[in-house]
Amino acid sequence: MNEQLVLGLSLKEALEKEDFFISSSNLDAVTLLGNTDRWVSGVLLLVGPKGSGKTHLSTVWSKEHRAMHVKLEAVLLEMEKSLNHQLVCIEDLDIIEKAERQKKLKIEEGIFHLINSIGSRGGNLLICSRKMPNALSIGLKDLESRLQSFSNTTIKEPDDTLVMALLLKYFNDRQIVIKHSNLDYIAARINRTYSSIYNFVNYVDHKSLVLNRKITRPFIDAALRQMEKKF
Repeated sequence: MNEQLVLGLSLKEALEKEDFFISSSNLDAVTLLGNTDRWVSGVLLLVGPKGSGKTHLSTVWSKEHRAMHVKLEAVLLEMEKSLNHQLVCIEDLDIIEKAERQKKLKIEEGIFHLINSIGSRGGNLLICSRKMPNALSIGLKDLESRLQSFSNTTIKEPDDTLVMALLLKYFNDRQIVIKHSNLDYIAARINRTYSSIYNFVNYVDHKSLVLNRKITRPFIDAALRQMEKKF
């Protein structure tokens, strides 16, 4: 089968507040994010699986509060700036597990120092992670115990309503027009996890471009079977 070459096109992902769909899966997280007075010691851990909207929510929170937004790998480089801010967001705490031992220790010490700095200023710190602190093998026990003492909220895997909303959002992000009946068809058959939904739409987007095919029911069925094999 002939497949045409597809150039890498930029994906314009919608990350504004109005683009986030609230359902029972994330309502508790959204509510707590909007009420910093309820954060124990001014810190909140936002926990959820890949693709659950943590980055979306943290980006919105950072914009609304003019907070400094830092990815974990940049914590050491940005630490001096962070210490001058009362409002900070740290992304991807879970990747600390993959860091080399010495770097991991320095990052842990940096986060611990940041927590103390923000606490002394009466500020707020939002930390996003795929896992809870006790599942991250944190070497600095003082940091682990501090993290476990803070407020936390977990985003659950998507409910039926959110599955449909995510499918629509991801197709819209890629400027793909798809029939509502086909969205219903996909939603009834796809694995109900954030990663499965995201990977499926990515696959459909790429394959339809490569093959220059319309998104029909047979095409959708083939894509669903392929996703079952791959994931």
